[in-house]
Amino acid sequence: MRKIHLVLIAAILFLGGCGYHNPYAASSGSRPITLQRSLWVNKTGEVGLENTIYQSLSKWLRKSPLIHLVENPTLADYVLSGTIDSVDYPELSYSNNLEANELRVNLHVTFSMTARTSGKKVWTIAKTFTETLNMSGDPAILRANKLIALRKISADIAEMIYLHVIVDIMRPQPGRNN
Repeated sequence: MRKIHLVLIAAILFLGGCGYHNPYAASSGSRPITLQRSLWVNKTGEVGLENTIYQSLSKWLRKSPLIHLVENPTLADYVLSGTIDSVDYPELSYSNNLEANELRVNLHVTFSMTARTSGKKVWTIAKTFTETLNMSGDPAILRANKLIALRKISADIAEMIYLHVIVDIMRPQPGRNN
């Protein structure tokens, strides 16, 4: 029994010291950053979509103790802004009667991260996110399906931004003081 304990302890120590690190986590020496995010400009007819994205961003960016969200941009190291450029719902598949079974949501957004003190853009990304949803003859069900798809896309956008913040800003880079 004592031999088994020694083997388990040795395995735990070996695995703990093997050098593995999470590539999406900030280094332990990173100092927290302050980040201000605002409601994005919504150029579409989807009422409330800017709030859905804002809530998803808040949820994702609060996952790291190294990111502090602030409301006042003068207190921020970085400012995140964006625009919801367009949304469309092309038909994706059809039944035998040539009625649409599925729709695709194409949501095009542009967002950027700016270093507040220098005003320099850290990055700007323009991207179309897509999600499939089921068609329904019932307008209420169709609307609910669209909302589910837009929430999924909002979560995907927020996750992408979170990963960019962790990888592009939080990680120490040669020649940059963090």
